[in-house]
Amino acid sequence: PGLPGIMQGDTDRFAFGRTNFHVDQQDLFVLELDPANPERYRHDGGWKEFQRFVVDVAVKDAPARRVVLRYAVQGPVVSYDPARTRATALASIGMAPGGAGAFAMVAINLAHDWESLKQAFRLHPSPTNFHYADVAGNHGWQVIGFVPQRKKGDGLMPVPGDGRYDWTGYKDFRALPSEYNPKKGWFASANQNNLPANWPRDRIPAFSFRDPYRYDRIADVLGKQTKATIADSVALQHDTFSAPAMQFVDLLPDRPSDAAKPAATMLAGWNLRIDRGSAAAALFEIVWRDLSDRMLAAIVPERARGLVDEIAPSVLLDKAKARPDMVDAALASGWQSAQRLLGPDPTEWHWGTLHQVKIAHPLARIPAIAAAFPAIQGDGSGGDGYTVMARWLGNGPGWEVRGGASYLQVIDVGDWDKSVMLNLPGQSNDPRSPHYRDQYAPWIAGATIFIANQGRFHAPTLLHTLVENKVTS
Repeated sequence: PGLPGIMQGDTDRFAFGRTNFHVDQQDLFVLELDPANPERYRHDGGWKEFQRFVVDVAVKDAPARRVVLRYAVQGPVVSYDPARTRATALASIGMAPGGAGAFAMVAINLAHDWESLKQAFRLHPSPTNFHYADVAGNHGWQVIGFVPQRKKGDGLMPVPGDGRYDWTGYKDFRALPSEYNPKKGWFASANQNNLPANWPRDRIPAFSFRDPYRYDRIADVLGKQTKATIADSVALQHDTFSAPAMQFVDLLPDRPSDAAKPAATMLAGWNLRIDRGSAAAALFEIVWRDLSDRMLAAIVPERARGLVDEIAPSVLLDKAKARPDMVDAALASGWQSAQRLLGPDPTEWHWGTLHQVKIAHPLARIPAIAAAFPAIQGDGSGGDGYTVMARWLGNGPGWEVRGGASYLQVIDVGDWDKSVMLNLPGQSNDPRSPHYRDQYAPWIAGATIFIANQGRFHAPTLLHTLVENKVTS
């Protein structure tokens, strides 16, 4: 929303899609204030004055509040403490010139091939894996996004704001990974670390990549296909195989305790798919969270528990290998929790019972908005954060779907009208429309994709029409 153009889809020459890449695009700078004049901060061997803006903020049923906005060379001041002679400034790509990405979107839509797309990539600020395939049979992948060029440091921790760690500009996107017509015939991304193995550490753009489970599953499937159909791609987008579950099942005790035995038996005979109708999938998710909580309590110092509230699956599984007692305890506790949450009869357990999908307006706590935009809910979903069909949970205590791939597309560049798509919850944002929620049930089921391309537009023509007709919605 808010982008002037098509974020992913196709022109008459090429199709394009995207997943998130990771670039650390924000740094905190700790400033030393001048004790004699706290409107100055130390920078480049001297004192520099803040840019100041005085703003009156209107407050309902109260007098306006006057605030002072300060800006250092690095960016806005987010913390100001003259008593301690210190302040903190935030440098952020999103607040820098060109950080909104509007021009990049228009340029992408106006491009006609891989080479002309590279001109658009120069304008694209947000970290993205850009996927491309054209009518000539070419396909490419390029990581794009503004990467801060730091004088010193890697951005992981707050740094002094005296000039030694300032940004000097952005690295060119061509310094980021890419492939064009790879020999294996395919490429994929799923928010994993896809930097080459020999990538220099001083050029690593972020340290927040996700575990590679989803990518590994995609690579395993694509690596075995000699020819992919539309149906194959749709099936892969909705794949619920869980690699963490497979690795966890390998840790099941040979001789579980009596309390853990029912859970161990159910999971040992499971197909390792996080399907919404699966009892074993529900049990696994419950046991997994229990094990995570136990491991965090065991390895995170008490004074750090307010900061560390989750553990990466790869770390959890590695630690669990040395703690069979903890695995047994989690199985026993998980079985009891499943009975409490889902009932005493395991044949009636379903992951979808817990993994509900509710779509509500962000301001639904306001009664008038809640009434105007009724919540869309009623069904449960399969998948989790580590399946290709990404439908992840929060950190608790609930089990609802907290996020996922709300838009899906499979595009046939040889025959555009065979392309398919799905947009959760529907094509319309108007609750009075029959298309407000008509794609909710198919998205839940992971079985049906709606036909796209009911009418085709050449991108430059479409953009020209938008401008001429001054479309603002």
